[in-house]
Amino acid sequence: MALATTIGIIVAGVCGFALLFLIFLISRYRKFKTNEYVIRFRNGKIKSAGKGGRCFLLPIVDEVVVIPTTTQQTFLEAREKVLSREFQDVAVNAFVFWKVVKPDVAFTAVSWNERESDYIETIIKNAAESIIRTTCANMPLESIIRERIEIISAVSKELHDLLADMGIVVISVEIRDVEVLNSTLKTNMEATKQINEEETARLRRAAMEEVTRLRDLEVSRKTGIQEQEVQLQIQKEAKNREIQVQKLEMSRTEIEADTLRKKVTIEADAEQLRMKMIADGERAQLIAKAQGEAAAVKEKLIAEADGILEQVKSLAQADPKFFQLKIVEMLPEIYSQLEVDKMYIMGDGQKAFSSLAESIIPFLTVLPELTGRSFDFSKAIASGSGNPGNPKKLENPEKKTKATTPTTKKETKK
Repeated sequence: MALATTIGIIVAGVCGFALLFLIFLISRYRKFKTNEYVIRFRNGKIKSAGKGGRCFLLPIVDEVVVIPTTTQQTFLEAREKVLSREFQDVAVNAFVFWKVVKPDVAFTAVSWNERESDYIETIIKNAAESIIRTTCANMPLESIIRERIEIISAVSKELHDLLADMGIVVISVEIRDVEVLNSTLKTNMEATKQINEEETARLRRAAMEEVTRLRDLEVSRKTGIQEQEVQLQIQKEAKNREIQVQKLEMSRTEIEADTLRKKVTIEADAEQLRMKMIADGERAQLIAKAQGEAAAVKEKLIAEADGILEQVKSLAQADPKFFQLKIVEMLPEIYSQLEVDKMYIMGDGQKAFSSLAESIIPFLTVLPELTGRSFDFSKAIASGSGNPGNPKKLENPEKKTKATTPTTKKETKK
């Protein structure tokens, strides 16, 4: 019984020791991320260094330092002895964003133990607050509140120059807020600011109303111009349409005129052709008629010539005294055909009529010659010599008669 109890105690002690050893091992096991730079020391000397990994740390002899390589932020709260140019207390709350770019240099330059005084964030806070105090002391209160970019620029430049040799780079500095610690001054500033803001708002509202009014006027002007342009465009299009209509009307008129001209030309040509045909027909009729009349005249003249020839033959065979008697009988008819204005008979008294007879007797002497020529003319007509109505042969006896008559007058005068 006692043995079993002893064995149970031994087993429980072994199990407890094993459990404690397991807990010890778990507590000494370390696993690091890849964005962490890990430096492992053993007996105060660097055993290994690098990003990430895992290891078991032996108690007392092993030590490890972890340097983050990601972007870190440090909160600044500068509330003590931060004065403006007007010696007014202010509090500035800001953030500093920084990053370790050279872990081996940063490890030797600063401490990474939060409990030590040269810890990296403590150095950044103290340096940034000092820079903020110096910068604010040279700025008026209103500029500190409004123009924060000057403070940010000063802090960023000074921290960059300070931390560059430590293997750390400042990414950005941002001011969260600026607070005036004097409540009365803060209230007065807020009231002044409110008044200024209201005045600014009124001015902006008036400017906006003026801009709106001017814009409305400009819109109205542009609208009027656009309406005028639209009206002008409409009038222009209407004018163009009228011009097109006039052009079409002119084209139609020209086509109609050309058509009418062609029609008139065709009708004139047809009328000319018709008149020509009529004229040709009438000319043919006139020619036929003239030829018919000429043939009738020819036949008539031939018949008359034949009659005259017969008469001449009869007269030629007759006694000359009989022919002279016939001529004397025909003298009244001959003289009736003559137009005599005046007649002068020269002579003395009873010899006047004897003088007249003496003037007629020469006429009777040419009668045989006239008879011979009339006979020759009748023979020419009878033989159809081609010019039965020759005026020269017919006019010769008349001319001789006319020529003989003045001779008779002369002789009468004598």
